Amino acid sequence: MTSTAIGVVAALIGLSLVLRGYATIRAIISLFGALVGFVVGSAVVAQVTNTVLFQSQASLIGGAIGAVVFGLLAFFVYKVAMIGGLAAIGFTLGTSLVVALHVDNPTASLIAGIIGAIVLAIVAWRLDLPGLILVILTVLTGASVTTLGTMLALGKVGPTALGQATITAVFAEGWGWYALYVGLVALGLVFQRRYLKVRNPVSTKWGRS
Repeated sequence: MTSTAIGVVAALIGLSLVLRGYATIRAIISLFGALVGFVVGSAVVAQVTNTVLFQSQASLIGGAIGAVVFGLLAFFVYKVAMIGGLAAIGFTLGTSLVVALHVDNPTASLIAGIIGAIVLAIVAWRLDLPGLILVILTVLTGASVTTLGTMLALGKVGPTALGQATITAVFAEGWGWYALYVGLVALGLVFQRRYLKVRNPVSTKWGRS
């Protein structure tokens, strides 16, 4: 039941990213940061206590602490939000590329994900991203989180699939889930099309000049 609830929450946060990613970026990125923090906190505690992810009280407490810390950092610190968000996107793109190339090697997938995360984290650190880029990234990320959250809620994947922040499970489970992912991307671009011309730095959404 816990995994189902977490899947539903993840899907709702992902859908918010898809439909309103740029318009409410500060609040949505904070929620996304809290989701990531929850997964990270739960995973760390589960690993230390040798328990199943999301299935022990200690794991849930660790997740709650992680959610608060990550969520607050994402809300108040622009660089943390952007570097963390783009690192997650980079990891997703790296692992997805390995899957697209039909390379069935977990180590290669992990390495590609880490390289992608490092590259985009550096981009976020060095550049003041325009709103156009953020619209695209929130749509892609939101589609991934929504699809994986739905799969988790329906029991199609285990909790670790959400923790990997990757769409590899979508490819593995059949074309229907991939169609949902692509459909969400298209829907997000339609809903956020008015922001695709935004050239102002994303930092202005955090009240920075």
